[in-house]
Amino acid sequence: MLNKIIKILGYAVLIITAIIAIMFFLKDAPSLQSGLDAIQDMPQELKPVEIEQIASGWTAVIYSWALILFILSGAFAIIFAIFKFVMDVKDDPRSAIKPGISIIIIGIIVLIAYLLSSDTIPVFLGSANFDITPATSRNVETFLYTMYLLFGLSAVALIYSEISKIWR
Repeated sequence: MLNKIIKILGYAVLIITAIIAIMFFLKDAPSLQSGLDAIQDMPQELKPVEIEQIASGWTAVIYSWALILFILSGAFAIIFAIFKFVMDVKDDPRSAIKPGISIIIIGIIVLIAYLLSSDTIPVFLGSANFDITPATSRNVETFLYTMYLLFGLSAVALIYSEISKIWR
């Protein structure tokens, strides 16, 4: 049943993405080219502003759809992982040990990243334009450190798996 639902959702996402791509190539791409042709004779310093206005129109739908897909895929991954964990605990508690250990390890990695992060507000060119609070800074640093740690661990696991194949 769950596989059937996932398959239907996959087809729905594929169809919506295809429709958006077809709409872009049939409707928006020609107007993009005509808009770029219209600004060819403009002074060089005014072109970036006009290009940004032209691009914002045709990228809004694509960007929004990509953002929706990213959020939904993350949400579904978390929901299905929790669902599988709960079902494993319900059906056979011993089979839930490995996923439980994985959840604990991920929690430890996030905790380490949080402890490594600081709440100092960074100063960079244009930082006055952003409303950065100490909490926002700490959250961003925690996310970045989590990604660095996960990337490092995946690289180590990849190297280990390739080297362990040599001795088998």
